[in-house]
Amino acid sequence: MTVSAATRERVAAFLDSDYARVVGTVALATGDRERAEDAVQDAIVKTLSGDTEPENLSGWITVVAINYVKQAWRRTDAQGRAYVRSATWEDESDTESDQILDTITIREALENLPERQRIVVTLHYLDGLTVAQIAQTLDITSGTVKTQLSRGRGSLAKFLKTEAA
Repeated sequence: MTVSAATRERVAAFLDSDYARVVGTVALATGDRERAEDAVQDAIVKTLSGDTEPENLSGWITVVAINYVKQAWRRTDAQGRAYVRSATWEDESDTESDQILDTITIREALENLPERQRIVVTLHYLDGLTVAQIAQTLDITSGTVKTQLSRGRGSLAKFLKTEAA
């Protein structure tokens, strides 16, 4: 199949404006930045193959990329491994170090969520999708999205409170 000029333009606009954010979202949702980049690129290729023209390109690529990462986990039997390694910081008061530690803590907190909660929380709070957009993208009801967000917030609050103590 050939790709329409409009699809090529939409993908080019996506690359200019949303690519880095989507890679970050997929990385946080899955805990694997390298696979996230590969998966987003594979999702872009799928878009350019002409098989589909999603209305919400950014959301569609995010979900397809997350699914690609999950498939890779199954193939390599790597699901469940922690990818954040222990690190020691020379200067704990350094602002950059504090930011890195906060990022690691958030990633660990997200890794402790059940898969659907992690995906919904990441799409909503980090990717900025509305409840309706998440429901449409994941093909679930808005009520399910709201339930998963509520449960995810509760679990994150407990984990982050424990980490702070």
